[in-house]
Amino acid sequence: MINKRNQNHIQIKSLSLILALLLVLSVLGGCGNKETVSTSGSAADSVTDGSASANENEADADAESAEPSGEGTDGDMIFAGGSGSSEDPWKIATAEQLDRIRDDLTGHYTLIGDIDLSGYENWMPIGTFQPRSDAPEDAEVPHPDYAFTGTFDGAGHTISNLTISCEAPMGAGLFGCASGTESNAASIGHFTLKDVNVSGFYLVGGAVGLQFMNCPVSDIHLEGDNKLTGMQGSGGIIGTGFDLISDCSATADVIVSGDDGACAGLIAGGTTMSSIKNCQVTGGSITAEGNATWGFGALCGAPWGAAEITDCKVSGTVITVNGENNRLVGGLVGFGGTYDPEAPAQITGCTVEDVTITVSETTDSVGGLIGAGKEMMEGSDQMSSFIISDCAVSGSISGGGNYVDAVVGDPACAASVDCQGGMTITSALDTAA
Repeated sequence: MINKRNQNHIQIKSLSLILALLLVLSVLGGCGNKETVSTSGSAADSVTDGSASANENEADADAESAEPSGEGTDGDMIFAGGSGSSEDPWKIATAEQLDRIRDDLTGHYTLIGDIDLSGYENWMPIGTFQPRSDAPEDAEVPHPDYAFTGTFDGAGHTISNLTISCEAPMGAGLFGCASGTESNAASIGHFTLKDVNVSGFYLVGGAVGLQFMNCPVSDIHLEGDNKLTGMQGSGGIIGTGFDLISDCSATADVIVSGDDGACAGLIAGGTTMSSIKNCQVTGGSITAEGNATWGFGALCGAPWGAAEITDCKVSGTVITVNGENNRLVGGLVGFGGTYDPEAPAQITGCTVEDVTITVSETTDSVGGLIGAGKEMMEGSDQMSSFIISDCAVSGSISGGGNYVDAVVGDPACAASVDCQGGMTITSALDTAA
């Protein structure tokens, strides 16, 4: 029976809590073929090379020679121009020059041509996650010495053939971790990614694995044949975001690996208190085969606390969630809502078109637009709330357990719903009857 009320309320940890539990793993592992990338003079040296020079003067000279400049020691151009300032960013024309961003994670960069990364068998993400300190309040805050904190303007060019097989527990993408600082904003945008294959564990994205605060991402487009594989926080463009994502588009196949897999979408796997505006998804798929999985939507699986999801469209995406005891699946987003009852999240002007959702009979809270709201954290009585306005849905839902609906799977957190159209629903409970 559709919309059967379950007396045992589903308890789900927020994305931010999951991150806090996982951050202790961030000092392990790595990704990328270190023989094919340059890390001289970067923060990576402090964790990959524990040796010290016996001669301090030689060490100082080495450090100075590692600083980016217009020309290398052999006369080759480290960059194609610029000085690395915001007014005169480093100009990047080759894959080797793109790779050198890691030598100065605070710099400003712009592309002046298309980049082919097929020569890098396993790209090492630019910027890595390390907690800012051992204090509990810093557990989710990237250390600015390791994250990318500069700006990257793709200037409309294309980066193709990105391949990553990442052993690091957190952060896989062209940029592994990017963050602004208290004094300066970072930003990444204005380019196309084409034909990417990225695999990792947590926070897996084509462009950025972890997009932290004060680092908006905009105008990134994922085209061609793209595949992303991760366990939690996997998105076509952003793995997990803490700042605005806008004007992006994507087509990709996102695979969620293992039991307890969570938070997957073609624009972003999840967000924390950050909005998504004017983004589009065309085709592609999300596939989760494990048990106890949750938080899947064609746009974004887990926009936790996002104040606005506006003017977004998904079309032709196929979402498949197998296994037992799964929850929170939607054509647009898996769940949503803010935790201020005076200011519910606004899901406005969004369209779900010809999306196909197939789930097991033990998958709860499945909706054509959104699966449900959710509690703020495990054990909390504070529930999210959202308003849906000027939206439309079409497509089909097959399977499902409790709370299956054409628009909102479980409507308990919906303050109001204005959504046209509908979905063809074939419920496993209906066919069993």
